[in-house]
Amino acid sequence: MTLDDILGKKLIVITGKGGVGKTTVSLALAYLNARLGRRPVYVTLKEVRPGSQFFGFRGGVGSGETEIDEGIFAHYIDPTAALDEYVKERFVRLYPLYAAVLKSKAVSGFFEAAPGLKELITIGKVWHLGNRPGGYDQVIFDAPSTGHAVPILDLPSRVLDMVRGGAFRSHIEWVEGFLKDPGKTAVLAVSAPEDMAAGETLDLVGSVRKAGINVIGAVLNYAVKSPFTPAEEKEVLAAEGADGDVIRLANLTISRARATAKYRRVLRRSLPGAVLTAPRVFKKDLSLEDLRALSVEIENQAGRE
Repeated sequence: MTLDDILGKKLIVITGKGGVGKTTVSLALAYLNARLGRRPVYVTLKEVRPGSQFFGFRGGVGSGETEIDEGIFAHYIDPTAALDEYVKERFVRLYPLYAAVLKSKAVSGFFEAAPGLKELITIGKVWHLGNRPGGYDQVIFDAPSTGHAVPILDLPSRVLDMVRGGAFRSHIEWVEGFLKDPGKTAVLAVSAPEDMAAGETLDLVGSVRKAGINVIGAVLNYAVKSPFTPAEEKEVLAAEGADGDVIRLANLTISRARATAKYRRVLRRSLPGAVLTAPRVFKKDLSLEDLRALSVEIENQAGRE
């Protein structure tokens, strides 16, 4: 996986098992873009309210464009607001009537209950951000976790089987074409050095490829590199029963480093030459500066691939 593989796509979809650090990797890619003079936007489905902890940024991320750091833009997608925006753009003259209908309890209840409708509006909004004239160089979509991401990405294809014609079908065809164009869209999986995370990642890769969407690789997050030589590791492991926090910490570090190496090999069997690692940062809350440092690490690794 090279820098061109990452930066050459208009849309990068980041997904993986819950808790593996998808948001961290997504924002690190935004910093990578910005450092190279590009204009990225980080897209999330989770609203960040003002005052909330978000990597040290406390301004909140709402449904409008928010600059969380210099050159780093974020956008929260609210499906209800996205639907309203879509209707407003497509049916300008009739919008006052449609707006009144959309605000009715019956229609809003249908919108909440209709299977797949919110997800379809969501992926349509992502498409819109990626195709807006004079817009962003890259849209980085912090997608839902593994089990929910694939149905969203494959939804336009399934909807086309049910919609015969008209403007709505044309719009869905554009969205589907964008998602399945390997020159424009790619999925980047985020994993962790553990059985469940790696297993879900491999399942995800297979499902996304089956849906006809490009997978450029994976980032193995929480990676640990052993600071010891092989000979030193043997000495540390030989002293495993000894008392002392230092020995216990050394053993834990070796164990994590070996797990990192193991699961990198596991992922590389399905993604040869396309697995990067993101180092484990031993802090409760990461900062924007930590994300900036992680972006440099990703750039250096991608440059070596």
